[in-house]
Amino acid sequence: MDQNPRPEVYQLHVWIRQIGPMIWRRFLIRSDSTLTDLHNTLQIAFGWSGFHLHRFRIRGQDYSIGQTMVTNLDINGDEVKLADFRFRVNERFLYEYDFGDWWRHEVRIERRLPLGTPRRIALGSV
Repeated sequence: MDQNPRPEVYQLHVWIRQIGPMIWRRFLIRSDSTLTDLHNTLQIAFGWSGFHLHRFRIRGQDYSIGQTMVTNLDINGDEVKLADFRFRVNERFLYEYDFGDWWRHEVRIERRLPLGTPRRIALGSV
């Protein structure tokens, strides 16, 4: 198996759990982006300020981003690339933001696309 797979692009569909009406975003991100890059993208996409504690929970493992002041997180997300997970289409994981209000974002891999080809985000069902 190739240890350094060629970068590709993930089409992500992200929504905030347990809120109505549904608040969601869809965007593209490179597979060689780090979890920190994804955190920054989510902050911009949802209009968050970056002032609150946050983490990713992927396959039962917690990943911290920067200086979260949370001491029991397993792995520093600054060093982890999305490609390291070898995500499957339709696979999901959590991004939690603001541990007081518990904004829980469900992140779903909608598509995996080759890097370098023109594309548009599919707005219909995938």
